[in-house]
Amino acid sequence: MTKNRERLDKAVNLRKEGRSYSEISLVTGIAKSTLSDWFSKEQWSQSVKVNLNNKYSPKNRARILLMNKSKTLKKEGRYDTYQQEAVFQYRKIKRNPLFIAGISIYWGEGEKFNTGRVSVINTDTEMMQVMIAFYRKILKVPESKIRAGLFVYEDLDPTRVQSHWASLLQLSQNQFIKTHILPGKRKPGKKRSVWGMCNIYVCSTELKIKMMRWIKTFALEYSKN
Repeated sequence: MTKNRERLDKAVNLRKEGRSYSEISLVTGIAKSTLSDWFSKEQWSQSVKVNLNNKYSPKNRARILLMNKSKTLKKEGRYDTYQQEAVFQYRKIKRNPLFIAGISIYWGEGEKFNTGRVSVINTDTEMMQVMIAFYRKILKVPESKIRAGLFVYEDLDPTRVQSHWASLLQLSQNQFIKTHILPGKRKPGKKRSVWGMCNIYVCSTELKIKMMRWIKTFALEYSKN
């Protein structure tokens, strides 16, 4: 008990000297959560907290601004590198039919928003076979990074549909995320895919930046002709 009392007295004295919980914890070995329980309701400790905030907040804000600026510059530098690499790669592989097919399909059907994902969704099985080949052979995406999602109307068997796409695209079952069930049934005489819609995607900011750069370069090259 005497030892605990000594630690408490030491903590109280340090707090009254204007020390933070972190500083007190380093000196006494008392957890910051315990110090907070002891002092947070004490009016004199609240005054210490205000003084510490007034002392360090401007410095913290300045440090955070500098850190954020540094991170932004590094990110912009990485993005510039991706853009430059994309232009160089385009020149090397622009005569590859699979490359041109892949960026053309993506131009028309791919996700354009800045989500950090390369993503295509469609009902056309042959188109999706081309895209999965593009992912594997052109983008060099590791198999473990490829994901697929299905959108299936409620009158279709989702297990059967997933097995169909898994076989068609040579994907394992664990590469599929949870299937989305869409309301509505197929009306007689109305044509609708019996295999739903398949979305294949990979999460990669680098590949997304390069994909959009390839499309832009392709468009600029052929718009001049």
